[in-house]
Amino acid sequence: MPEKRAIAVAVILAGALAAPARGGSDPVSPSPLEQAIRRARDEVFPKLVFIRPVFDLSREGQKIETSATGSGVIISADGLVVTNFHVAGTAKRLVCTLSDRRRVTAELVGADAATDVALLRLRLAELRLAEIPFARFGSETDLEAGDFVMALGSPLGLTRSLSLGVVSCRDRYLPPMVVSGHVPTGLFNTWIQTDAAINPGNSGGPLVDLAGRIVGINARGYRGAENLGFSIPASVVAEVVESLLASGRVSRSRIGLTCQPLKEMSGRFASEAGGVLVSSVDAGSPAAEAGIEAGNIMLSYDGQPVSALFDEDMPAVARLMAGVPVGKRIEVVVRRGEEVRACLATTVEWQPPAEQDQELGEWGLTLRGLTDRERRERRLDDRGGVLVTGVRAGGSAFLASPKLLAGDVLLEIDGAPAEAAERVRESLERAAEGGAQAALLKVKRGHGELLIALPFLASQPATEVEP
Repeated sequence: MPEKRAIAVAVILAGALAAPARGGSDPVSPSPLEQAIRRARDEVFPKLVFIRPVFDLSREGQKIETSATGSGVIISADGLVVTNFHVAGTAKRLVCTLSDRRRVTAELVGADAATDVALLRLRLAELRLAEIPFARFGSETDLEAGDFVMALGSPLGLTRSLSLGVVSCRDRYLPPMVVSGHVPTGLFNTWIQTDAAINPGNSGGPLVDLAGRIVGINARGYRGAENLGFSIPASVVAEVVESLLASGRVSRSRIGLTCQPLKEMSGRFASEAGGVLVSSVDAGSPAAEAGIEAGNIMLSYDGQPVSALFDEDMPAVARLMAGVPVGKRIEVVVRRGEEVRACLATTVEWQPPAEQDQELGEWGLTLRGLTDRERRERRLDDRGGVLVTGVRAGGSAFLASPKLLAGDVLLEIDGAPAEAAERVRESLERAAEGGAQAALLKVKRGHGELLIALPFLASQPATEVEP
């Protein structure tokens, strides 16, 4: 019998949670449940990490340095720490405090926005250590609704905190959440729902079973709601950690289609054959070239049957599709009306959205790449274009004619495509060094396009003059 079941039986045999009367001077023996909680606590508490990330925040066309708080847990003897992407994924410095209050810096090994997982490595040499105690992963598949779990971490910056609750649901579906202002996360997994308190600052800390094993990484809570916390399942975290260790990133593929469950269309589409509804196909994508159309029912993908009737079925389908190697020629079987056909497509790399803004201080603006969602909303089919995320009052962008605005998409600079945020600076510097007084920008705003003259102010790069 698994340990958690033995604990539950022991609790029942001991009279549920009843403890002896506390009168007199005789010591009171802890109940079996209390003993299990203490063992699990003592197993994981020494491996907790309080994380203070320092990062740049873009505001009104410039970057300002700020910090936050979060949690993590040590998962290897050489100091690997797992936490959330939204805690450490965009940090430029990471300062960690161990359970014994020693401080140490950490480096970012890799981060995956799509699952909200980040992997750090403590610089143990600063502590003159070669190894450090670490916690071990369990499996969320062993959990059932009603099982006791503990959320550990630093809620609201209060270090070494523990809250106790039960698993409310093992595979809760939640819509993708946007972190860092524009990065969607939670695309490929369902969540462990618990009534153990998960507050800001708990993010990245472990969800632990009564055997002292990590069964999830805490990531979400609902402000204004009670007893609603959500953790990333341990199996998802372990898979991401393996990829980040191997290459510093998680490689995923796509063919350019979007799917949805059949629940709203069950009367029209659902059948014993299962499948998922293709809700959209990107123009010019491998899926479009293969002849797949919106409204088709996809029955299999690379030889694997796919089926999703409800929302909670979709993360598994998305994970299956993304897990096919990039560049592989695959067969996608779809049904269109009464016709079933096999379509051949070659997968391309799934590009995660740009994570950080680029500051162009000389020109008073911040830029970043566009996400796929933002491209669809703006009806941009190609890979070019850069999003203006902020404009500083008094800078060149602010004084442009007409004024450049946050939300504009920069398409061209003096007739050359604006392909990436980091290339925009190079283009503007070349124009200024060539003696121009302004650069001509082609910008998409709303559903229209316009030309904007961006002036080069006296403080910006100018042509060098021979003495």
